[in-house]
Amino acid sequence: MNFAIVPVKKFDNAKTRLSTVLTLEDRIMLSSLMLEHTLTVLETVPELDRILVVSADSRAQQTALNHPTKFLHEEKESGVNSAVILADDYSTAEGADATVVVPQDLPLLNQEDISMMLKLARNHDRCIVICPSQRYDGTNALLRKPPTAIKTYFNNNSYESHIAEAGKSGVQMRIYLSKNLMSDVDTPDDMKQIIRDANADDNKVVDFLKSRMSA
Repeated sequence: MNFAIVPVKKFDNAKTRLSTVLTLEDRIMLSSLMLEHTLTVLETVPELDRILVVSADSRAQQTALNHPTKFLHEEKESGVNSAVILADDYSTAEGADATVVVPQDLPLLNQEDISMMLKLARNHDRCIVICPSQRYDGTNALLRKPPTAIKTYFNNNSYESHIAEAGKSGVQMRIYLSKNLMSDVDTPDDMKQIIRDANADDNKVVDFLKSRMSA
């Protein structure tokens, strides 16, 4: 079985680097729209058996309840790695063969990229499949087979940290590059880039970013 893990920061605390162009209310709305988009896309991935949302935010919980997901409540927000550990424990207990950690801030996320990452791991017993951020400092998707194949380092320079951890752990590693999957929203420049790269007509996240950039 393959599980997706979606760690969600409290909406009020998310995307602070966008505060120069977005109000707090805007950033809360953006977080809500991005989580909705992420879950809607993940539901269409045929290789996924379960979607886990991990958060201390009640609004994230309500969004998760509107989708076929399992919500894991954090008593206290302690960062992405702590959220992943909570999901790892659940996934292992439920017999998951692999998990893929998918951040909620990927407006151009699509079904094909997640399916491809899962297919790349199909013939390996122990492996990771990793997609970096555009700047190659972060990790925009991380598949681990089994779910505890490596410890996660979702903070500073996580891409190189995950690669180094895979080497130390002796697991196979595949790097997956996709412009859509590598596009996240952290800075105003990211917003502009995503608007330029978007080609979907029904993407509410992109529409929201366009409305705020033109305001």
